[in-house]
Amino acid sequence: MKKTFSIFWLACLFAAARPSQAQGTAAHTDDANLDVLTQKVRKAYAKAAYLSFRVRYLYANDGQPGQYIDSLAGEVEMDKGRSRILIDGMETVLTGKYAIHVIHDDKLIYLASAGHAPVQNPVGMLDSVFAHVEGVRTRLQTTGGLDVLDLDFPPGQPYTRMELSIDDRTGYFHRVAYWVNTAGLVSQDMIASPGHPGPYQSSGEIDILFTDYRQGHFGDQVFREDNFFTKTAGRYQPSDRYKDYHIYLASSNL
Repeated sequence: MKKTFSIFWLACLFAAARPSQAQGTAAHTDDANLDVLTQKVRKAYAKAAYLSFRVRYLYANDGQPGQYIDSLAGEVEMDKGRSRILIDGMETVLTGKYAIHVIHDDKLIYLASAGHAPVQNPVGMLDSVFAHVEGVRTRLQTTGGLDVLDLDFPPGQPYTRMELSIDDRTGYFHRVAYWVNTAGLVSQDMIASPGHPGPYQSSGEIDILFTDYRQGHFGDQVFREDNFFTKTAGRYQPSDRYKDYHIYLASSNL
């Protein structure tokens, strides 16, 4: 079921990148504290040069909490605005100019401008959350060395609730949990219904765990565009390493 969960995971990323259409006013418990928390996270990742960490995605149906039916695991490497994400046969590199998404199983390289990249690193994840902020009820508390931010979304959103746990000392993400409406993210044939078995219920929970933060264990070479492609006379060609891959231009302004 790895392939199915990979599709679901990608659908969640693109849903997170879409701005909310909800109307209303955010009901914050403390705007000042939320601003402080947001700035803490942004500054923590921005100042951490050559930061790497492990990430694990776990999915459980809403009717079976804690019973994870699938998972994905990988590693993130970040340096300021650049990042490289390796998740279970998928690789995404943001160079500042390009978003390079490699699906090794299908031998495809999706190439887009960096501004059209799906949300995949923690700073982008935080920006995604506050792009949906209208009509969201929030609660912020500090417990056990963690700043914990709860968000309850209005009806009609991809998520019903999110919980973000951030290390109070470092400002790094510790855990992110999404309670999702799966019906809006995957096709109906993936969702169980009477007389129709499927891997997903109509709602579920995704847990993202962040571990093993380290600095200085990689260099600039991981962000090099010529690792993946070359551009000659306006034509994009895969690098020798990916010579049997197909390049798909996902943006018209490259």
